[in-house]
Amino acid sequence: MLLVVSNPSLPVNSIKQLIEYAKRNPGKVSYGTSGIGTAHHLSAELIRSLTGIEWVHVPYKGGPPVLTDLMTGRIQVGFSILATATPLVSTGKIKILGVNNDQRYPVIPDIPTVSEQLPGYQAAPGWAAYFGPAGLPRPIVQRLNAEIVKAAKGPDVRGKAQDVGLVMGTSAPEEMTQIIRRDIATTTRMVQAAGIKPE
Repeated sequence: MLLVVSNPSLPVNSIKQLIEYAKRNPGKVSYGTSGIGTAHHLSAELIRSLTGIEWVHVPYKGGPPVLTDLMTGRIQVGFSILATATPLVSTGKIKILGVNNDQRYPVIPDIPTVSEQLPGYQAAPGWAAYFGPAGLPRPIVQRLNAEIVKAAKGPDVRGKAQDVGLVMGTSAPEEMTQIIRRDIATTTRMVQAAGIKPE
């Protein structure tokens, strides 16, 4: 689960307020992501393209340095997964402005999604999958899929996944192929809408 978070000193408490603040202070709000071209970066660029705000991208090598600089005030806004943000939110070192997902997350139901606060916004696709070499015999693919689905539906795995902000879903190999194709098309549209170019 990806969150939009901020330093507590930033005088905003929602995505809507962040946008208003950034419009009043063009080029003065910096945001950190886990790197150029990541879902975090794509999400921020989509917010920019939908609102016209001018904010400064600070790419990092991974998520933890984003939170370090967010806490110290070197950047004002960041994108983080729930698992790493939760301890910092509970101690008041950062605050959550929105959930970057299509629906609210049950663990933090009072936090609205970015799309609730910004019409036209669509969260960048995100998932994890198991892959094998091309040409893997069909019986092996089916058996591996059955065992993975069985484990993923178990209460231990589901509980641990929820604790770190993951929403567990399962699919057949053919369904995953369709999800990948759909998400490539979705991400391509998002990149084009945000005006992101190769560097």
